[in-house]
Amino acid sequence: MADIIKVTFPDGTEFCYKSSVNTVIAVLRKLGKERYPEINFTLGSRRVVSQVYEPKLKRYLKEITDGWYYFNQNDTKGKTNQLINLNRQFDLGMKIEVGAFKGTPDPSIPGSTRSKKRLVVTMPDGGVINHESYRDVLADCIYRLGPHRVYNKANIVLTKNQDLLSPTNPNGNRFKLDETLYMLMPYSTKEAMTILRIIAKRLNENISVEYLPMSNQ
Repeated sequence: MADIIKVTFPDGTEFCYKSSVNTVIAVLRKLGKERYPEINFTLGSRRVVSQVYEPKLKRYLKEITDGWYYFNQNDTKGKTNQLINLNRQFDLGMKIEVGAFKGTPDPSIPGSTRSKKRLVVTMPDGGVINHESYRDVLADCIYRLGPHRVYNKANIVLTKNQDLLSPTNPNGNRFKLDETLYMLMPYSTKEAMTILRIIAKRLNENISVEYLPMSNQ
């Protein structure tokens, strides 16, 4: 049996998933996103916790919550060191153990939203975008269409007269699409579906956007 991580908080909360990445994400969610900007350790040149979504790295990006991502490109030892650093930085008082623990079952769809529906997009070239999170699907689709093309020809006004895409991020509630554009995330899978259909129509792109039941995994 491979070693996994077990984390116990002073209040008795314990996280010990069969996959260590889910244990790390559970700890980050308990920490709270208001503290994420303070987490500045990196893997290579990339921050481990950030709002930057890069489709080319999608296999390594796990959504924590609301547009914040964990860069999952290290082993159990590396994740353990990250948890130790978090513990020291925020004085969390966690007990961090590594061993052949039984572990609780992993979440069936880590990083997904509460929605029981998923977003699936088929691009004009036949490529299918079908990530665990509708936010990742939306970001990936816009990335493939060209963020600046969407910004210039198909931008959409969302709630409170805020544009979907913007060159600025004054409230810090957007995540970075590229070096010059930020995106405001919709609050539901259905809203993301509507946004993509409007964008496809404005760009005259033959894109299939489906709103399907969540698969059982």
